[in-house]
Amino acid sequence: MNHAASGSAEEEIIALSLDKFRWKTSGRIDLVEALFDDDLHFVHITGHVSSKREWIEELRSGRFVYNRIEPRGASVAVEGDRATLRGKAVFTVTMGGHRGQYRLAFTEVYVRKPAGWRLVELLASTY
Repeated sequence: MNHAASGSAEEEIIALSLDKFRWKTSGRIDLVEALFDDDLHFVHITGHVSSKREWIEELRSGRFVYNRIEPRGASVAVEGDRATLRGKAVFTVTMGGHRGQYRLAFTEVYVRKPAGWRLVELLASTY
């Protein structure tokens, strides 16, 4: 999960976001959990807010499954130890046994901590 310092912070964040998508669709919830900050706030398209603990439990239980994520572009702004990624993707997911496809715009806020970048805030909306 440590992307080499050879790239810019912007490149690191884009790589982490893409890694996160790959981990979600391949069931590597352990790696997703390591990326999420303990104080993560995830604001869903419904407005519901999940904590790290709540969302990881949803993923581990299989109540929510990421089947496929197709990125449609992203941009990153970095200020010191804080980075904000704004992107779009098409998510194919299974929720409560029902499969659906969603076009989502999302904002991911990362903070650089001693152990590396951690995702502290995730906001999703449809587009």
